[in-house]
Amino acid sequence: MNKVISRLIVGAAALTVAVNAHAQISQWSIGAAAAYSPSFYKDTPSNTTVIPMIGYEGEHIFLRGFSGGYRLYPIGAPQNIIFRFMYDPRTFQPEDSDNKAMQQLDERKSSVLGGVSYQMITHVGIVELTGGTDIGRTHNGLYAEAAWRLPIRGKGWAITPSFGYSYNSEKLNNHLYGVSVEESKRTNGVINQFDADWDGQFFIGLSTYFHVAPNIRITGGLRYVNLEGNLEDSPMIEHTTSSTGNVGIAYVF
Repeated sequence: MNKVISRLIVGAAALTVAVNAHAQISQWSIGAAAAYSPSFYKDTPSNTTVIPMIGYEGEHIFLRGFSGGYRLYPIGAPQNIIFRFMYDPRTFQPEDSDNKAMQQLDERKSSVLGGVSYQMITHVGIVELTGGTDIGRTHNGLYAEAAWRLPIRGKGWAITPSFGYSYNSEKLNNHLYGVSVEESKRTNGVINQFDADWDGQFFIGLSTYFHVAPNIRITGGLRYVNLEGNLEDSPMIEHTTSSTGNVGIAYVF
């Protein structure tokens, strides 16, 4: 079930590019999306899933799949404060791995992240600074993110390149990539104990949408992530980079 929900979040991210500063107020959409996402973890398979999608974009409130929030100022304001929540789909199921040592590690459960963003719309793109924590109380970690996006729009279409950096606390990183002494013992030392530091990841993305009819919208997106610093040394990780992709179709009310 966690895998299905995780793909839902990836698909939801693609739909966000369809909304611009002049979006129709109280705009609903419903559709479906397919997503591909490899795993950072050793000998753990990639996932391809098709899921339903629902979205709402109002002047202040928005809902995008399993994420949503409230803008302090109306949509399109040059500067805004945004209170947001997002289901964090990052999980590790030991039984999914083909590696016997990895099967001895603890499960890493999903959570819900909450935070506050400062958004500034400029002539050279949208800058967004976000800070928050685990409101699902799974790991009680903290996170911060700085992101830049440049929506390039035409009549009925848009393409949005983006890049940024996410920085996570020890608690969050150890939840995802750390190995306790007890876990290492269960593997008979095959997987060494590992304590993660405060560290993060760079990301580069490209999202798009276009209307094939006034009420039919096609969406798509690619995202490249590169773990860096101390996280590269985690014995759970098979590789430090990952590329995800998604495509979707929605009916816009």
